[in-house]
Amino acid sequence: MLRLEMAGHFLLSPTARNFTLTDVEKLSEDQVHALFAQQRWSKYGEGKQVCPECGAVDSHYVVHRRHQWRCKAKGCARTFSVTTGTKLQDHKLPLKKILQIIVIYTTAVKGISASQMARTVGVAYQTAFVLLHKLREGLLNNRNLEPLERHVEVDGGHFSGAVRKDRVKVLTKNNYYKGKFPDGPGHRAVIVFRQISPIKGQGAERTIVEVAFDENRKHVEPLSRQYIQKGTVVHTDGGDAFLNFSRQWTHHTVIHKKEYCTADGVNNNQAESYFARLRRLVRGQIHRMTPKYMLDYANEIAWREDVRRLETRAQLCDLLRGCLKQGRSRWWRGYWQGVHRAGELKFDPDARAT
Repeated sequence: MLRLEMAGHFLLSPTARNFTLTDVEKLSEDQVHALFAQQRWSKYGEGKQVCPECGAVDSHYVVHRRHQWRCKAKGCARTFSVTTGTKLQDHKLPLKKILQIIVIYTTAVKGISASQMARTVGVAYQTAFVLLHKLREGLLNNRNLEPLERHVEVDGGHFSGAVRKDRVKVLTKNNYYKGKFPDGPGHRAVIVFRQISPIKGQGAERTIVEVAFDENRKHVEPLSRQYIQKGTVVHTDGGDAFLNFSRQWTHHTVIHKKEYCTADGVNNNQAESYFARLRRLVRGQIHRMTPKYMLDYANEIAWREDVRRLETRAQLCDLLRGCLKQGRSRWWRGYWQGVHRAGELKFDPDARAT
């Protein structure tokens, strides 16, 4: 993957637009099919495939008319396609149309809603909705959860639920409305952990997110022990959830009621940057993020933050490889026929303790 090095904003670079819808339009169906096959099986060698039935790695027999293969293994002879056994199995759209959707999804730096995608590429809303969630499922199943190290920023953001407002506005000394956190049964906290790059000016290099019932010690401390290595320098705000951090890590705080950055340079800017992008997704695109699928959207933004300095083609290939890994969709195959996720994907400290 190529990381962009330049003086200006990376989105203004030609390499940030090195794979566009125009480039997809120039590709033939055979070329698109070859791209999907390359991203799925390239690690096994040129021209080789893996049979999803028996696992045989070989240059299997090609069924040209149907863009499929037939397994060479004795006693198998399974016929399979490039999407068999993956998140994209049983797709009705041509691969070229799917590639167009992936390009639009990748280049939408603040996310995109299913209704906008449906109007842009000319598919039904139901089709766009399920396909976008399959992309998010691929990202979620392939996220890197190895503990973070060196320098980490931690913060919590409050989403969903109802924002309770007073009948009369309460103004601060600067005449700004002093809002309240959401509450109610639908309220959840997104906890973000961001590892900061050792190269000055590069921001964060890896992000892990979890959804918890609330931003408090009961939830934040066990998550932090799981995702932060010992000996790490940790930056947080002055919230009560982080009061015991100095017992395990080198802990620095910035009190946001007083300042955005301390005189010593302590800040939580990369964690705040993540939440800024997540709130833009919610307010500007999807407008509603329920607890049941909150982790899907939160992890999508974590991925967008982590690949923000990669060229567009590298981002697209990373996303495509995640969707083409072996394993069918658990939650979105048959969604409109009533096959739904059973519950939320949130961190439960009581369940982990038992």
